[in-house]
Amino acid sequence: MQYKIDCFQYKLKLTLVVIACLLYIPAFAAGSSSDNKTNISKSTNYYDAMKLIKNKSFVSAIKSLKKAEINSKNDPDIYNYLGFANRKLGNLDKASYNYRKALEISPKHKGALEYQGEMYLTLGKLEKAEENLKKLESICFLGCEEEKILKESIAKYKAGQKSSY
Repeated sequence: MQYKIDCFQYKLKLTLVVIACLLYIPAFAAGSSSDNKTNISKSTNYYDAMKLIKNKSFVSAIKSLKKAEINSKNDPDIYNYLGFANRKLGNLDKASYNYRKALEISPKHKGALEYQGEMYLTLGKLEKAEENLKKLESICFLGCEEEKILKESIAKYKAGQKSSY
């Protein structure tokens, strides 16, 4: 009898560990680029653009991303970062177009939802930013960085402060 109880407890513990691992892996793999459903290999131009964005060289980043786009027209990350770089330069029409394109390819793209939400705040469209936050909350049922950042930006906006994103 004791053997059956020990075996059951072992199987239960093993099952819980497996479930915890499955929940942990997607949370760990999440980032501000893709929604992890696209397995597109990135080009050198893409990685060059990431470095340029980090250094706030947005014009050069756009040029690198445009080169990367030539061979990767279905990569939502490229359009997300084209939107980001254009938004930082004040080109909100181009930013809007690129965020829409990223979300057409990947509707649950956390980075594009966050950055588009930031753009909506820049445009004074609080309701649209809050819609993006609701989408992030439904996608990130355990929470994610993109949701946290947009929530903070909305709170700052409501307090009359500007977001740093």
